[in-house]
Amino acid sequence: MDIFHDNAMLAGVRQMLGAFAKQYIRPVAMKHDREESMPWALMKQAQAFGMTQTAVVDGRKALTGKDDEEGANKPKSQSRLGVVGSEELAYGCAGVCLAIGGSGLAASPVARVGTEEQKQEVRRLLKGDDEHGHVKVAAMALSEPSTGSDISGLATSARKDGDHYVLNGSKQWITNGQSAAAYVVWAQTDPSAGRAGVRGFLVARGTPGLIPGRKEHKLGIRASETAQVHFEDCRVHKDMMLGIGASSEGLGDTKKMLDSTRPMVGAQAVGIARAAFDYLVERVQGGTIHGTALKQHQHVAFELAEMEMEIQAARALVHKSAWMADHGQDNVRMASIAKAYGAKVAQDVTARALTLLGEEALEPDHPVEKWYRDAQIYDIFEGTGQIQRRIIARSILGVNAT
Repeated sequence: MDIFHDNAMLAGVRQMLGAFAKQYIRPVAMKHDREESMPWALMKQAQAFGMTQTAVVDGRKALTGKDDEEGANKPKSQSRLGVVGSEELAYGCAGVCLAIGGSGLAASPVARVGTEEQKQEVRRLLKGDDEHGHVKVAAMALSEPSTGSDISGLATSARKDGDHYVLNGSKQWITNGQSAAAYVVWAQTDPSAGRAGVRGFLVARGTPGLIPGRKEHKLGIRASETAQVHFEDCRVHKDMMLGIGASSEGLGDTKKMLDSTRPMVGAQAVGIARAAFDYLVERVQGGTIHGTALKQHQHVAFELAEMEMEIQAARALVHKSAWMADHGQDNVRMASIAKAYGAKVAQDVTARALTLLGEEALEPDHPVEKWYRDAQIYDIFEGTGQIQRRIIARSILGVNAT
């Protein structure tokens, strides 16, 4: 399914962000990977292209200049825009892509089930620059040291105390965890309720008891900040609990949000695979071995054919899952398929490119070596490959898919 051929808006966004990735991201990608530094200057530049930190809350207008049509039966475009942008930016650099779009992960549940007051609070918290002159960012604090991908087993607690909830617990591997101006924190409000007791809370930086922890040093996606976040008797007003004034499903809200973001993660994986593939094709076109053009070697040609088939299949799955989300269709199974297969393809294509290029690709600062490292995380975050396969299998067998 090609979501571009009959949609001028999506084609235009793809062209614009593809140019941004090639012109601005790719030239500095290695620097930020080597330094493990956030691309703050690029993040400011991205705002001029409509990639603001509140874009998910604001809808598509910031990026395209037009809102989605109102009405329950009108298809939306948010998911398709997300996969278009994710693939193109990750083609430039997956770490930079996550730095630019990381706030969207936190903003997504606010956009989905937040009150108008909560949406305005996100806009207020992310307005302007921070004390360092950097773009303000948001963080979704979900993962914990002891639970991994089992988000139904959260240990962070939220105890009701009058008009407030008191948060206690620790989060780990949180994108923008050290620098965020706003956090969406998932905690258990009622252990006896199990999954139904899990709720999200909007917490501002500087709230007493919110303590950003150490920054993690990672194998890949090094331009994206990942850190611990701790909560010690952190008091949050009840009005900042997500889902109030609406039909909230607790953990179900979180899982629906992941169903909307997993296609974007799959699209990022496709972007990494494309980058390695295009680099390899360029090398093969002009390379020789033992006096024979590389492109004349059947093994090399067949390897390229396999990579192209995998990339095209992964993109089609990503596009289908995004299309289903925008048209209000249940995409639980397809979102997990897109995410799991996209991750597999990114790892497979980068590994094949590494093997075909040989020792040169193992050198520090070689782009294929970087793409190979970046690809490894895509089978882990947003739910591991095993978690995705469990969701897919349960959907096939008619068991509760999540």
